[in-house]
Amino acid sequence: MRILICSIIRNRRPYLFNWKDLILCLADENPDVLFDLSVYENDSTDGTAEYLHSILPELQKELFQVSITCEKNDKPYFPSVKDEDRVTLLAEARNRTLDQMDLDMYDKIVFIEPDVDYDPDLISELFYMASDICSPYSLQPENYPSFPWIYDCWATRVKMTDDEFTGPNLYEMPPCLEVDSTFNCFCVYKAKPFQEGARFSGINPATGTWDCDTTNICAEFAQRGYDQIHLYRIALTHNAN
Repeated sequence: MRILICSIIRNRRPYLFNWKDLILCLADENPDVLFDLSVYENDSTDGTAEYLHSILPELQKELFQVSITCEKNDKPYFPSVKDEDRVTLLAEARNRTLDQMDLDMYDKIVFIEPDVDYDPDLISELFYMASDICSPYSLQPENYPSFPWIYDCWATRVKMTDDEFTGPNLYEMPPCLEVDSTFNCFCVYKAKPFQEGARFSGINPATGTWDCDTTNICAEFAQRGYDQIHLYRIALTHNAN
């Protein structure tokens, strides 16, 4: 199996050693898998681009193929809010990580956020699931008042609406929950829909209105017949508040 790991990054320098280390641990945990890495970074002001360039030789030594693009294009920065311009920019950035690689080589494509913690051994189970899309369950940081409630509540939908996910929490959910959309900071996609032309967008193809970009790609998959979308009872923690 060959897997492409994709990350979009902006102003995440404090988290990047852990991000890099965990990706290399994934490669160690799965010696029969060829891992490539595609990164798109833009407009960072905290040393993110410089750090990415500094670790490129290490990544190239341990992974099969690595592509890192860093740009200064004065795109606006948004916190984690519901905003049409934000989801459009996020979709464009995610598509950059796809379009700078030859997708026909891959069986799975995995998007990993740069500011998360996870157990590489446990989360590697997702690579071998038959799901068209699957993810772990993202937890709030430990100091967040609602811990252990889900972090990625907007992108997680049991029904394809704008409603935020309200449960169950990690300790009450079944081992596998069928959902209409998920992302949860570490999302595994079958590569074939991307090879057929599926891409991230700020517009939800099911509703024709703007929506969370990672929900929209799930709707795009489903419209193409790839509708086996699952949230697994595997914990991941989002570190940035």
